[in-house]
Amino acid sequence: MDTANISQCPEVTVKCFLLSRFQSAIGQQGTLGEIPLNIIGCTILKNGQDARSTRDEFSRFTGILPAHKKLIENGAIFPLNRSKDSARVLYVSAIALKLAKTWQQTPQTIAAQLAETLQPLCYPDFAVKVAPAGIIELELTDAGLAVWLQRLAQTNLPVPESRILSPVVSADRLFPIQYSHARCCSLLRMAHRDRIISIAQPDVPTAPPIWFLADPNPIPWIDEGDRLRLVHPAERRLISQLLTVLDNLYPNFEVKNREQPINYFKLANSLSEAFQIFYSQCRIWGEVKIEQPKLAQARLGLILATQSLLRFILENLFNAIAPLEL
Repeated sequence: MDTANISQCPEVTVKCFLLSRFQSAIGQQGTLGEIPLNIIGCTILKNGQDARSTRDEFSRFTGILPAHKKLIENGAIFPLNRSKDSARVLYVSAIALKLAKTWQQTPQTIAAQLAETLQPLCYPDFAVKVAPAGIIELELTDAGLAVWLQRLAQTNLPVPESRILSPVVSADRLFPIQYSHARCCSLLRMAHRDRIISIAQPDVPTAPPIWFLADPNPIPWIDEGDRLRLVHPAERRLISQLLTVLDNLYPNFEVKNREQPINYFKLANSLSEAFQIFYSQCRIWGEVKIEQPKLAQARLGLILATQSLLRFILENLFNAIAPLEL
């Protein structure tokens, strides 16, 4: 599968990837400087930062996007939100509605122009279309989703230089999250012993940031028909929660004076609950291991991704232990 757009991009999250493509699309039309700055819904850029330093910081994975100088000075980005439909990874943008008055065109016309420019920038990772009323929809394809899951399961998350620690959470409230993390580690080591997967370094005293796989590599997310193997509702819910957590982790560390701070405990707890539901409903051993070994490996890939995010949150946001076992 050809997913060069995503596999080679520096952006840490799906949302950052799309924001950079939106900026490129509007920039190609020569209208970036005409965007009214009162349309913006959130901020990721530090005031007064020039374009060169922005590119340099972003290349070090601090989550800052390169942008037009005027936007950088005002700390602005484009409105872009995830759909609540857990069965799909769908992002929607109302940028065309916001630009209609300034550009003196209908939202449908603006959306159609932007969608036409976005399509080659996002292909084959996203399907781009214009919904009624000029809303732009970008849906992550199965091939694109496979690449993001592979990155999340087998790539260390970068720790920004300027971190925001979450408020102190009591040990008893953190325990279910720590339990889910330890359970992930236990399942991965068990799968290694049963030769479903091969972990490069299985014998470690503490939980690693990533359990790197020697085999399979890459994880078989996609079946022979180029469709994602993970179609069970519990699998889709866990995938949706993984991407929700990821989008909230970056680039939020670079936001200053955030009006509505992210509730990282709620995010981590929701991820933990989604994992527990997934594990209770989606088998890995037994018939699945024997008759559908690649499905078992793909499900273990979800566990790898879950462990990575839970460990990151526990250690970097809560300054808590991410236990290898309990």
